[in-house]
Amino acid sequence: VANEVLTKLPPATNQRLFDTALPAGADPKAEARKTAKSLARTAFRRPPSDAELDTLLRVYALAAGQGKSHADALRLMVKAILVSPQFVFITPGPSAPTSAPGDIVPLDDHQLAARLSYFLWATMPDAELSALADAGKLRDPAVLAAQARRLIADTRARALFDGFGAQWLGVDKLAGKAFDPAKFPQMTPALRAAMYDEARLVFESVLRDNASLATFIDGDDTFLNAQLAPIYGVKDVAGPQMRKVKLTDPNRGGILTMPGVLATTSFPDRTSPVNRGVWVLEQVLGEHVPPPPANVPALDKQDQKKIANMTLRQRTEMHVANPACASCHKVLDPIGFGLENFDAIGRWRDKDDSGGPIDAAGQLPGAKRFSTPAQLKQIIAGRTDDFARNLTGRMLAYALCRQLEGYDEVVVDNLTDALAKDGRRMQTLVVGVVTSYPFTHRRLTSPGDPNAK
Repeated sequence: VANEVLTKLPPATNQRLFDTALPAGADPKAEARKTAKSLARTAFRRPPSDAELDTLLRVYALAAGQGKSHADALRLMVKAILVSPQFVFITPGPSAPTSAPGDIVPLDDHQLAARLSYFLWATMPDAELSALADAGKLRDPAVLAAQARRLIADTRARALFDGFGAQWLGVDKLAGKAFDPAKFPQMTPALRAAMYDEARLVFESVLRDNASLATFIDGDDTFLNAQLAPIYGVKDVAGPQMRKVKLTDPNRGGILTMPGVLATTSFPDRTSPVNRGVWVLEQVLGEHVPPPPANVPALDKQDQKKIANMTLRQRTEMHVANPACASCHKVLDPIGFGLENFDAIGRWRDKDDSGGPIDAAGQLPGAKRFSTPAQLKQIIAGRTDDFARNLTGRMLAYALCRQLEGYDEVVVDNLTDALAKDGRRMQTLVVGVVTSYPFTHRRLTSPGDPNAK
C-alpha cells in the first residue's frame, strides 16, 4: 500500500518531497532529519520524539549506505512512516505518563485532537486543532466543546453521516441492494443516490440547526429532487438538485417513512413487515430482537394454492402461528404492518401485491392502538427517551470505535439525562459525547500500550 501511495503522489507533491536538490555543502542527514520531522509531525498528528526521528534516520542511512540517491532514501523513509504504528494508530506523545496495565489515563492534547477530528471529519486535525493541542489547551472542556461545534459547522462534518448516520439508518447498503427490475424499474443509480442524499441532508439539517432529536421521528421537512419527488407523489420538483420541501401528508416525514429506509428494509420483490419492525425496534428504540428459530419455513415456502388470495398480512399471521415465533412477532408485526402502505421502494399504496386492501392497524404494548402510519409515528415519537438513549449509545460507540461495555451504561444514562434537560438537541448530544470521560480517556492493556479502549 505504501508503494502504491508513493507512486500516485501528485507531481507537485512528489517534486516538493523528493526532487529538490540538496543545497551546496549541505549535510544530507541533517536535511533528511528536517524532512523527517516535518513529515512525521503531519503523519503522526503530533510532534515526533527524538527516538522516533532517530529510527527514521536509520532507515534513511540504510538506503544511503546502499548507494541510493538522497531522493530515493527519502522515499524509503516515507514508506517507514506510512507503515509505522504512530501513523496507523493514534499514539501518545513522548511525554505521556507510564502506567500499569488496566490503568485509565487521560488522552494527551494531540490524541484528543485526532480523536475529535476523526470522529466528526474522518480525517486528521486541521491547523487550528493542532495549534490548540501544541499549546496544551484542548483538554479544557470549554475549549473542547467549542472546537466540536466549530467542526460541526464545517462542510467536512458530512463525514459524521457517511460514517455513522448512514450505518445507523441502513442506507449505506442502498447502492448495492438488489431490486426486481421488472417490478421496480425506477430503482436507478440516480434514485438510489437521491434516497441516500435525502437521509444525509435531513441528518445534517438536524445537526447543523441543533434541532431536537424528535425531528428524526416527526419532522415534516425533507429534501427532494426530480428523481425522488415522484416516490413521495410531490409535483413541481425539477432537476437533479436536492431542495428542501415541506411535507403536508401526515403519513410522511421523519426516518420511519423515508424511502431509502423503507427500501433497505424490504426484499428485492416485496415489502417485509418483519424487517421493518425489527428496524424500528432496534435502530430507533434500541431494543434487542432475538433471531428467528431455525426450523420455521420462509413465506415463499408456504402452500401457494392455499395462500393465492391472501394478503401479505394474512400470510404472515398464518406463518407465525408457531408459538415459538408468536412472542416476538406480536411486537414486530404491528410495527411493520403499520408501514405496509409504503411499497418496497417507499411509494404510497392502498392495496398490496395480492390486490387486497392494506390493513395498517395494530397495537403496541401499553394498549396503544394505531391504524395509519401517522398514528404509528405519534406512538414512536412518544418514546423519545428510548430513542434518545439508543442514539446516544450508538454515537458514543462510534466515537470510541468500540462496542460499549457494562461500565459505559452509566455514561450513556448521564448523557441522556443531560440531553433531556436541553431539549434533546443534536449538538448537545455530539458535544456531550466529545467531552465525556470515555472519549477523553483510555485504558492501557500493557505497559505503555498506545492503543486506547
